[in-house]
Amino acid sequence: MKIAALVILAAALAACGKTPPKAPTPEAVGAELATFPQLLVPISSQTWAGMQVAAKINDPGHVNANQYPHPYAHGSVLVGGRETAVIVAYTGVWLAPAAVPLQPMSVQQFLRTFGADPGTDLAGVIAQKGNIFFTREQLPDVIGAARKSGATSEDLPYSMVRGAGR
Repeated sequence: MKIAALVILAAALAACGKTPPKAPTPEAVGAELATFPQLLVPISSQTWAGMQVAAKINDPGHVNANQYPHPYAHGSVLVGGRETAVIVAYTGVWLAPAAVPLQPMSVQQFLRTFGADPGTDLAGVIAQKGNIFFTREQLPDVIGAARKSGATSEDLPYSMVRGAGR
């Protein structure tokens, strides 16, 4: 399915007299991700509602990870004509939708989160100069390249910010 989409894209661009740009390698993706000091990942609406309830009853001590089996929101993109779930991160609050609760993460923390997310096989990073997408199959090479390019394996302390864009 993915190959067919690439063939169609190549044929369409060839008809315009242009050659399609080559997809970046996982190594290039990892090196690019390592340039970001943090990524902001949207918290799912179910998790946000549960956190609000815990705050309302003033009992955060009884809130645990098991209560939130799907802690992060998923977006969707069309791949080969099919809607595909994607775990998304933003490089800044102005790129994220307004008022969406976001958890800041280190690059490696985001990559591990994607690796542990059973609901997606595609990750996307929305950046100022263009979006970056990569697949679960590319993840080991992206992790290695990000580490090699200086992305630390430290987790950022848990905090939350709100999106300010659109």
